[in-house]
Amino acid sequence: MASTPDSSAVSADRGSSETGAFWCSRSFFAASPVYPILDAEAFGDHDPGPVLRALGAAGIRIVQLRGKALPAGGFASWVSAGVRGAQGSGVHVVVNDRADVALLAGADGVHLGQDDLSAGAARRLLGRRAVIGLSTHTPAEMELARREPADYLAVGPVFDTATKADSAPVISLAGVREARELYRGPLIAIGGISRARIRPVLAAGADAVAVISAVSGASPREIAGRARGLLDAAGSPARGRTEDSVN
Repeated sequence: MASTPDSSAVSADRGSSETGAFWCSRSFFAASPVYPILDAEAFGDHDPGPVLRALGAAGIRIVQLRGKALPAGGFASWVSAGVRGAQGSGVHVVVNDRADVALLAGADGVHLGQDDLSAGAARRLLGRRAVIGLSTHTPAEMELARREPADYLAVGPVFDTATKADSAPVISLAGVREARELYRGPLIAIGGISRARIRPVLAAGADAVAVISAVSGASPREIAGRARGLLDAAGSPARGRTEDSVN
C-alpha cells in the first residue's frame, strides 16, 4: 500500500483496516499494555510455543519474536514453531526485522527498524491485514515514520538498556512525551523499562511498553509470572488464568 500523506490523521483508536491490521489500536494496547520481546538466543533450539501460550494465559496479547544472530532458515523455522504454538492462545505474533520470515511463517506482522525494509514495501509484501510496527529514536525519525503505512510506532530507548549493543541515545520520559505530541496512533515505549518504571512511562503518553529483560526467565511459568507482574504494575484490566493453569 502506498504511503498516506499523513497517517497521524487516522483515528487515534485505529478501528479500521485502511492502513493495516484492524485489531492494532490504542484500545488494544490499553487492554494489555505489556509487549514482550522474546529473543531466540535465549531459547536455543527450544520451541517458543509453550512460552507464547503461557503469556496468553497471563493476559498478554502481542509478542515479538527476535533472532538477529540466527540465519534466515533457522529463524524462519523457530518463528514458524512459535506461530503454530500460539494458535488459540489469543497472542498475536510479530516478527522482528524480517518481513519475509513473517510471510513464510504466517505471523501476524513485522516490526521494522530504521535500516530494514520500508514500511511501504512490507505492506505490499504482507498485505493490508498484517500489523507493521516501526522503531523511531528521534523527533525527525518520528516525523518521517508517521507518514508511513505503519500501525504503531515504537520510541526509545527510554532508559539505559543492556539488551542492544548499538542502541541509540536515551530519550527519557521527555522523549516519550514529545513523541506522544507528534503521533496520535498506538505508541510503544522501549528500553530499560522495569516493573517500577511502567507507570511513569505510560503516564508520559505511551500506550504500552516493550520489554525483554523484564520478562526473561528459565521456564514458561516464570516468564508468564513476570509478565503478569508487569501487567499488574501497569494497572492493566487484562486478567489471565490462575498461575496453576500455566504450564
